Amino acid sequence: MSKDKDSKDLSEEFIFEFYEEVENTSVNGKELIKKYNRINFEQELNEEQLEIVNNIKGPMLVIAGAGSGKTRTIVYSVARLLLNGVRPSEIMLVTFTNKAAKEMIKRVEKLLGKRPKGIWAGTFHSMANRFIRIYTKTLSLRPNYTIMDESDANALMKCAIDEINVKEIEERFPTSKMCKNILSYSINCNKSIQEVILWKYPQFDSNKILTKLNDTFEIYKKKKAKDNLVDFDDLLVYWNLLLNERSFAQRIAKNIKYILVDEYQDTNHIQDDIIHKIASQNSEHNIMAVGDDAQSIYAFRGANFQNILNFSKKLSNCKVYKITYNYRSIPEILDLANNSIQYNKKQYNKDMRATRRNGVKPYQVNVGDDEDQAKFIANQILTLRSNSFKLHEMAVLYRAGFHSMKIELELQAKNIPYEVRSGVSFFERAHIKDLIAHLRIIENPYDELSWSRIFSMIPGFGTTSGSKIFSAISQTEHPIEAILNKTFFSGKLKGQRIPKDGLRNLRVHIKQLIALSREDKPSEVILNLTELLEDPLKSKYADWYDRLDDFKQLSIYAGGFKTIRQFLEQMSLNVSELDSRTTLLGSKKTDEKPLILSTIHRAKGLEWRIVFIPMLSEDYFPSHRVVGDEDALEEERRVFYVAMTRAKDQLFLISPSVISGFKGKKTAGLSQFVSELNPKYYLKSKVRFKSTPIDYETRKKKRKRYYDTSTSFISADTLLKGNKRKKPENV
Repeated sequence: MSKDKDSKDLSEEFIFEFYEEVENTSVNGKELIKKYNRINFEQELNEEQLEIVNNIKGPMLVIAGAGSGKTRTIVYSVARLLLNGVRPSEIMLVTFTNKAAKEMIKRVEKLLGKRPKGIWAGTFHSMANRFIRIYTKTLSLRPNYTIMDESDANALMKCAIDEINVKEIEERFPTSKMCKNILSYSINCNKSIQEVILWKYPQFDSNKILTKLNDTFEIYKKKKAKDNLVDFDDLLVYWNLLLNERSFAQRIAKNIKYILVDEYQDTNHIQDDIIHKIASQNSEHNIMAVGDDAQSIYAFRGANFQNILNFSKKLSNCKVYKITYNYRSIPEILDLANNSIQYNKKQYNKDMRATRRNGVKPYQVNVGDDEDQAKFIANQILTLRSNSFKLHEMAVLYRAGFHSMKIELELQAKNIPYEVRSGVSFFERAHIKDLIAHLRIIENPYDELSWSRIFSMIPGFGTTSGSKIFSAISQTEHPIEAILNKTFFSGKLKGQRIPKDGLRNLRVHIKQLIALSREDKPSEVILNLTELLEDPLKSKYADWYDRLDDFKQLSIYAGGFKTIRQFLEQMSLNVSELDSRTTLLGSKKTDEKPLILSTIHRAKGLEWRIVFIPMLSEDYFPSHRVVGDEDALEEERRVFYVAMTRAKDQLFLISPSVISGFKGKKTAGLSQFVSELNPKYYLKSKVRFKSTPIDYETRKKKRKRYYDTSTSFISADTLLKGNKRKKPENV
């Protein structure tokens, strides 16, 4: 939480490790089978799962709905193949994390009573590395090549940028990290650099920038070759190139008889291409692709939704299976989720069926405004906790990062311990701290830490130069004005090596701060700083528009403070509570596990007894950015579907009627995703406000009505008394 960076905790995606164990080839297949436990597949699987496991031959597409036992089906499929005499080394299991691969192999081992050594199990990248190491000469690589991690690749890209002299163009050039992302999208999505720019980074739509980008990527490529380096994208590119050699593809197909791919809806163009090339050389096309089109929500990372939709069309005689028994959610939650996703046109139609007993219908809660929303969530969490629900069994899942700000503030006010799973807390995000640094020097122009942060944002400016400049301006009465005084610099910094371009960029940046005063309202200052920081955001972050929304929300929050000093003091208090909030806040029990706050994208694959989905209002969820784009709208609906299907016992859909904006509060209509739902599948509710007695002095100071948003909802435990379903619990 306290890390000074906008970490998205993507370590699991980029762990580079191959789950490799050497098979004992001296033991024949029949002897191996004798050492395995017998498995009663008919008793341990439902009929849908059993049909798949009993028919593993040829091309297969398995549409595995949310909570349907997808992993179980894959594990039992591997076990079935091994019990049928298939050697471990003839099975390839492709997953999106090595953690998932290891977990599956452990479960296979537990089933069989013996570890099946030799299975090819791991991520696309780890598989690629295994093959590339064997065929380096074919690819003109040296055997001892080094795989760069993301930070190494960004550093090498920075070296390439330094060689092309971007100072020749007036436009702001992408950062090294963004350049790497542009190249990565181009490779993984089979798009030209220009297409990627128009698709993901329109702020760089310039012929001059495009020319410099192509020059940069060419230098980057040459540097990798010279230094015997490969990045993660190269691993897939080289593997794909090897598969273009028919003899190589046939050799793989001859040795690997069965391929199982998990989360196929998340594959990109090059990953899909690799799988089909291998399958095409297998005489029986023994490939099982497992996934759920309704949970395809990573287009922003390059995932191609069409891969799973078109899978069966690319392979003749492909069998399509569906796993529809859900072992997670109560029937009422599934009914609502099914009702929502039916509005998507591009999909494999399926109705998820519950195996659990009846419970309580989801609540559609209308609240006055986004502050009432935060109060309702916090109070309802406290009520649920008092009714035996544990905090870690509850989650608030939001569509965008800025949706959490007021909720976090309310949780802090009520001392409810929580953990943010969307990277870092709203107040600790890098761009928020950048803006706060500007506010700090307006309030206190001698703040060295804040100046250092601002210097680091200026193109062509280094740490050493920043230290020299601060040392000089800190001795003046007006440090900000001093930066703009050319005479001052020529005297104080005479003989110092300060890059002219960096100094010019610094002056352009600081010039816009002169008109701002510590006496100005903090909300108005933040609006001015938003304009100042827009270009830096565009050059640094792919999701710059979401970060601008964060600034807007911060400005709205700052509207409650008269001075910059008051606002900064409160911000410092907010941040100081972050490290302690998951220990003692709201509870005397030091071991109490916290409430979870997470973006919906990070919640995929997880589950909680209670789920709150806030900001289900027009233009917020779905986002106003998807208006007119049917494909984007359908992905937004899939995001909503994923959020709903994380809930096991209770689900709260919360819609503020009024939302704070730049120009005050504005009316917000009900989200399309809520208005299109059939009312018979949810309980429509609204918060009942009750006046809370307070002392006269407090009322006099605040001069406003006080409300308690406590409401009474029947707990799921009370209502989970229905007819038993036929299907047993299955995890």
